[in-house]
Amino acid sequence: MLAEPQLLVALVLAHLLADFYFQPFTWVQQRNERHALALPLYLHAIIHGILAAAAMFLFSSTISIASIGIGAIVVAVSHFKIDVIKSYCKQNTTSFVVDQIAHIVVILGVFLYATNQWREAVGLLQQVGTSHLLVVLAYLAVLKPSSVIIKQLLSPWSDEVLANKMPSSHPNDPPTISTEAQQTLSLAGQRIGYLERVLMLTFVLLNQFSAIGFLIAAKSIFRFGDLTKHQDRKLTEYVLLGTFTSVAMTFAIGLACAAALGQLPIKS
Repeated sequence: MLAEPQLLVALVLAHLLADFYFQPFTWVQQRNERHALALPLYLHAIIHGILAAAAMFLFSSTISIASIGIGAIVVAVSHFKIDVIKSYCKQNTTSFVVDQIAHIVVILGVFLYATNQWREAVGLLQQVGTSHLLVVLAYLAVLKPSSVIIKQLLSPWSDEVLANKMPSSHPNDPPTISTEAQQTLSLAGQRIGYLERVLMLTFVLLNQFSAIGFLIAAKSIFRFGDLTKHQDRKLTEYVLLGTFTSVAMTFAIGLACAAALGQLPIKS
């Protein structure tokens, strides 16, 4: 274990406060519009440095004043540079996640520098074993690979369902959706599938199968009204087929992972 874990938690907390609570939305807008010329970006970086210095000063009695100053400067300057790079990127989930990972990596580096625990950190990495890698593998498997496999399995029925959904002139039917909107909704459906399978896998690994039933029931309730409105039997069967395929695949991956970990929920 690393020493002084409270300091690491305090540094992360300082980052969250500065990045999400002490940064008005107008600052973000100016950063995205003016990039490195935006004055609020400099103020934002200074706030990060001050809070990081405060965390090191208050939550550690072994760090020298010089190390606190160096750590605060590294946090402030790196945050400024990372945010400038982000301001030129497309503002989406990917850029946000990469941005936050970069900040956390810097914070971890400052923590290891200030407490001089580089060897301990390497020792922790060397303790990563097969069980940890199996869990990571299982989560990766239920994301993109499962999505591709499910799409291929349902492809014989996909064209038939789409062909059956002809435009209707009935006044109660929803308006025709544009191609761009359909693509956006398709991506939203993909994200929903990712979250659904991640939650189910988590419940399987925690041996909480009742929670999976609740998840499926909740999804069915939201789907029921839409399917009833369309009164399309083929669409209903297609949705059910996709749902059960996703559930079965996630169950298979989760149980295989649990069996490899020696935690298969079967009583002898």
